[in-house]
Amino acid sequence: MNSERMDNRTFVITGASSGMGAAMSRDFAKRGAKIAIFDLDAEKAGTVTDGIARDGGIARAYKVDVTNAAQIESATDKVEEDLGPITSWVNSAGISRMVPFLNTSEELLDLTVGVNLKGTFLCCQAAIRKMLSHGGGVILNICSLSGKKPSSWQTAYCASKFGVLGLTQAIAKEFADRNIRVNSICPGIVPTEMWDRLKYEYAKKRGLDPEEVLPYFEKSIPMHRLVDLQDIINAAVFLLTDNSSYLTGQSINLTGGEWMD
Repeated sequence: MNSERMDNRTFVITGASSGMGAAMSRDFAKRGAKIAIFDLDAEKAGTVTDGIARDGGIARAYKVDVTNAAQIESATDKVEEDLGPITSWVNSAGISRMVPFLNTSEELLDLTVGVNLKGTFLCCQAAIRKMLSHGGGVILNICSLSGKKPSSWQTAYCASKFGVLGLTQAIAKEFADRNIRVNSICPGIVPTEMWDRLKYEYAKKRGLDPEEVLPYFEKSIPMHRLVDLQDIINAAVFLLTDNSSYLTGQSINLTGGEWMD
């Protein structure tokens, strides 16, 4: 772990009851940041914030549906009452399913685009409104390799993540002269709880045993390993601190050499 500090920073991290969001929350709190977790699962989010508190950090959990603008705005106001001005925001909430294109229901499309793209859009609006009133800030959108590299059976997911990259670039350009930076991370396979389910869906797609799926991916990656949570944290710390002060509208590939652009 690098030693970059985040003292006097207030973060909102969405979807942080588990996976990448939870890992970033714990790490940033150790660096001195105050953490607000927005998640539908308030109980699991509370488990993360309780753990941060036991380790001497400051964190609060808020039950928020990121597809609901009113809930986001209300919770954002509450964060500033509880923790102070929001300086940093990480959009980590996301869902993914693997379903053949012609079997993808309108309901699944609406859900996937709603959480991954609309949710990021609405949260960026809330973040930027606050940051404009405080003189600036930084936003990090957790995207995906699937936002650059299309894959079958993930049409709705790819569409949503391609959209997140366009959103990131558009708002980065619009607010670059207002001291607000917006970047994204595009990881490959991160073995989190999401992949505990997806490996069964991918196994069906490829005719593999579910336990063969992650090793199958490792063989195809030039570095022959999956994305580690520490890889996510390292890239996030870079993009969320002054180490990247001249960087906005960019997407960092965390793919072990699988994708380069």
